[in-house]
Amino acid sequence: MSPTPPAEAPATAAALVSIRRRFVALTALRWLPTGFVVPVTVLLLRERGLDLPTIGLIVAVYSAATLVLELPTGGLADVIGRRPVLATAALVAAVSSLTLAFGRGALVLALGYLLGGVARALDSGPLQAWFVDRTHEVDPDAPLRTGLSRAGVAESVALAAGALAGGGLVAISPLPTSGDGLVALSTPFLVAAALSVLHAVLVLVWVRDPARPADDPSPGTMRGLGATIAAGLRLARTHPALRRILLLTAAVGAALSGLELLAPPRFAALLGGESAAAGAYAVLVTAGFLGSASGSALAPAVARLTRGPSRAALVGVLGAAVALAAVALPAPLAAAVAFVAFYVLLGIAVPLVEELTHAAASSAQRATVLSLNSMAMQGTAIVTTAGLGVLAGATSSAAALWLPAAVLAIGALALARWPRLS
Repeated sequence: MSPTPPAEAPATAAALVSIRRRFVALTALRWLPTGFVVPVTVLLLRERGLDLPTIGLIVAVYSAATLVLELPTGGLADVIGRRPVLATAALVAAVSSLTLAFGRGALVLALGYLLGGVARALDSGPLQAWFVDRTHEVDPDAPLRTGLSRAGVAESVALAAGALAGGGLVAISPLPTSGDGLVALSTPFLVAAALSVLHAVLVLVWVRDPARPADDPSPGTMRGLGATIAAGLRLARTHPALRRILLLTAAVGAALSGLELLAPPRFAALLGGESAAAGAYAVLVTAGFLGSASGSALAPAVARLTRGPSRAALVGVLGAAVALAAVALPAPLAAAVAFVAFYVLLGIAVPLVEELTHAAASSAQRATVLSLNSMAMQGTAIVTTAGLGVLAGATSSAAALWLPAAVLAIGALALARWPRLS
């Protein structure tokens, strides 16, 4: 391929910087509303009168909706374009937040979670697919690592900032703490809805789908949805790199869901009960988000140091598996350090695995492949949370942590001897 003419080089560089900045900003704004509601969601559901088993069933509605719709929505983004799917996802997320803010009764609140799962399925791949396609449209040889790394940082920082701001909003809200209408715990959901609408507006202003390549088999209409999904499934089944990535993603899903399920009771046991651990655990979760951001920022340097993204990702995933096992340590400080280290090390691996994914997937199936990855993660998450709950009840949360750590270590082997792409 001939090099970019000198006169065009500054314009190309400026276009690439603009695409990357929009991608990072949209990523941050996508996850900021989630950060606002993470610390208060269960508390709001409890205030609405739901017990923990009912809450567990409602949360399962979210995971099930995401799992079922991942592949169709990924194929939809590949067929009709990233822009309309992303805008729809943001608006559905806003409706979900408003439903949870105002809703009362298990069925209405379950509807809110169902809408949240729909929104998550819609936006699980199109934004990243748009960034890769637009970057390659401007310069087919442009590296992706910096943009993916910075987006990972933006996601984690947005979650951390949102979590802190959401807790602060509840503390200063003029709404009552309980009652039949809106309460203080509803405030973060109202803000989240407004931020989701803003995200939809910026998507419509900033995102432009690239022109379809001449050899793209998709007709760009709904008639091409089935063919696009089938092509993505064939690619995942036959491509050696994508098969490995799906296995790794499934292992990461088991590790993340296992930690999210087992860490709260683990630290409650270490710190003397749920009430004593609540504040400390909120700070620890924020530190974990910031650790993930730090890991994403370090990813390009680690890849250079290890001379390849697959080697760097292997180091990060294996280290995360060790850290996850170390969360079971009986010393609170050591367990907390291991908790944050897990997110740092996994944060190093994630953008590099994404880079490997995009190197293996074409534009025509990019969002579909990303949805397959999300399906692998959601599927193992459902199985893991069900199985580990039983195991922890029969043993302890500390002992149960060893299982997802072992699964993650085994999954890391998918990165060994990475195949060369033709």
